[in-house]
Amino acid sequence: MDKHNLTKQRAKKRLILHYYSATAFLALVALWFIFFYTTNAISLLQVALIAFFSLPLIAGSYVLYSQQKNLHQEIANHQTTLSELADQRQKISQAMEASKLALWEWDLETDSIYHSHFFDIFGYKEDEIPHFMGHLQPLVHPDDYPRLRQALIDSLKGRNAHFQCRFRVKHKSGEWRWLEDHGEVVERNSVTGTAKKMLGTRRDITEEQEKDDYLQLAWKAFESSGEATYIISPDSKIIFVNQAFVDITGYSRQELLDKDFWSVDCFAATRDFYKSISRSLKMEGRWEGELVQQRANGESYPQWLRVVRVLNSSQQKPFTIAIFSDLTQSREVEARLNYLAEYDELTGLANRGQFYDRMHQRLAQARLYKEKLSLIVFNIDRFKAYNNSLGHHAGDKLLKLAAERISNVLTSAVIISRTGGNEFAVLINGDEDQALLLSEELQEQMHLPFNVDRQELRLTLSVGISSYPDHAHELQVLLNQADQARLSCKSLGGNRIQVYNDTIRQSSLELLRLEQDLRKVLETNEIEVHFQPKLDLKTGKITAAEALARWHHPEQGYISPAVFIPLAERTGLIETLGIQVLEQSCQQAAQWYYQGIEIQVAVNIAAQQLDSGSLVQQVDELLNKYELPASLLELELTESTLMEDAEAAIVEMQSLRNRGISLAIDDFGTGYSSLSYLQRFPLDVLKIDRSFLMTDQGSKNQGTLTRAIIALGHGLGMRVVAEGVEDSQQLEELKQLGCDFAQGFIISKPVPAESFTQLLEQQY
Repeated sequence: MDKHNLTKQRAKKRLILHYYSATAFLALVALWFIFFYTTNAISLLQVALIAFFSLPLIAGSYVLYSQQKNLHQEIANHQTTLSELADQRQKISQAMEASKLALWEWDLETDSIYHSHFFDIFGYKEDEIPHFMGHLQPLVHPDDYPRLRQALIDSLKGRNAHFQCRFRVKHKSGEWRWLEDHGEVVERNSVTGTAKKMLGTRRDITEEQEKDDYLQLAWKAFESSGEATYIISPDSKIIFVNQAFVDITGYSRQELLDKDFWSVDCFAATRDFYKSISRSLKMEGRWEGELVQQRANGESYPQWLRVVRVLNSSQQKPFTIAIFSDLTQSREVEARLNYLAEYDELTGLANRGQFYDRMHQRLAQARLYKEKLSLIVFNIDRFKAYNNSLGHHAGDKLLKLAAERISNVLTSAVIISRTGGNEFAVLINGDEDQALLLSEELQEQMHLPFNVDRQELRLTLSVGISSYPDHAHELQVLLNQADQARLSCKSLGGNRIQVYNDTIRQSSLELLRLEQDLRKVLETNEIEVHFQPKLDLKTGKITAAEALARWHHPEQGYISPAVFIPLAERTGLIETLGIQVLEQSCQQAAQWYYQGIEIQVAVNIAAQQLDSGSLVQQVDELLNKYELPASLLELELTESTLMEDAEAAIVEMQSLRNRGISLAIDDFGTGYSSLSYLQRFPLDVLKIDRSFLMTDQGSKNQGTLTRAIIALGHGLGMRVVAEGVEDSQQLEELKQLGCDFAQGFIISKPVPAESFTQLLEQQY
């Protein structure tokens, strides 16, 4: 029963009481009048008695009348209060509805809870989660529940008068929603002080929290940005600086915050410039540009500044936001890029681009003033071998030392450039005679020792020279001519100086035509393979052969391998040529094998084939294709090929040898191999170059070297083959020295497969 109904019942009882009192009063009055009019002679005693009984009734009736009147007024006032309360309740209800604020009341004695908007907030019906602490706990995020529980306990125990907490709950839809609770204990046990009842509000603040998170994220990005940022209030106070500002300028936040912008030292150096920026802001609302500022330590630095004016929500006085970046590093990078655009990073010499530009300028001047110029191009002989043997670090050091010496020798040069790995170009004033003198001096100086990683190295150069206007008038032609002269030196073994001439020009044209013809032959797979027998000196039988490429030109007849193989190496065709020779050799060896003739065929492998990284795969494919036993294939590699990249060569060779393929080192003694490397190479055969074989005009030293090489080969567990044997005397001496095999014209020149088959048939 509520208070409103109880009040109405009490008012009703009072009205009944007043009604009976008034009735009694009227009855007494009526009796008095009857008695008065029916009795003519009344005694004083009678009057006194009537008055005695009447006056209290009259007074009581008056009192009752007054109370009735007050009661009516009280009822009227109460009804007004109830109406006002109802109106206020309706307004509060509407306000809570509009604010989506849920009201909850928790009776801790019965552990019952009243909760409005329960379904809207949780997505559950009230009977699905009847208890606040017990059944709500699984919904609260594990990270938030300890904080929620502690805040609630503090409020229940009276430590905090007000309960407030933000936490996440898992909505029935599965998403996490943010809630905000406010509450207070409204009733406690008068004796123990234990909380009996708690009232509070709860609202869903997910959208607000997301906005706060976004703002917080934006603020963190603002604070952690690599660009410095500061904000100036309308009254010119610095109200914010981020960490980047502190890092760039060296000023602390304490030195700047709440200080007048125009008075702090940080902006003193460019105060006048900032005033002009301020005027621009008033006109356009933003400014952007570069200026030089000072750090706290007095160091100047360039910065790129962007400034904007931002009005606050009341659209009154504007705030100023300034963002700037330190251009010091970008200026250094720009300078570095500009340097690298014109200079070689390793040696510090001009690069190819700057060299071409300088040559264009100098040629234009030479044409105008009829001057002579000479172009010298050169490269370090065998630099790749140094690089691979000593390591790239030592190779770089050697290049730097060589560049320093070149610069010291050619002090009068117009420009010195490193145009490639170990290639250099020099432009000088003067004719070819002056270029020759300088080149000779350079050769002498480069032959003096270089000390690299405790090793003494002496370098030689292949030098080509071309002159303006004697040889050409155009830059590119001069470069081509000097390069052709350089290549001519390399083809002769290097360590030479060559001036461009008509012979080189004619040879270059012929080689160009020959290159085109070689490309066509390789495209049509028309390269022939001839086979030169290897004689087993113990049995006197032909048991092996070397496969050699032969090119029959339709106009020039057979082209010497000494011509087209170097040409193939220079033009990048050697790998294609090598693959074709390898395939034809495997095919022929397989054909002999299935005819019952076991001949081991040796095939020369070029450095490019070994460097390609696909040699092992190619060999596997050919052995499978022609079903050739691996023991019938031998691969020959030269010393220079092995020393190009010795470590990589060892890996490739070991893979081949594991397959049962025999490996041979060709032309031993003519290269620059290290004996320490030689014993590491997985080799089966050592071939002695013809230059070590003793001839009629030869010295005894040749025989001694041959004997030593044979002993070395046998000592390393290898079979020894002598090539280039041309007479019976050499053949006999090789037998006596214990050589295993011999090949040369005394046995047979290289012949086609059909002729080789006939040779085999003749020995049986």
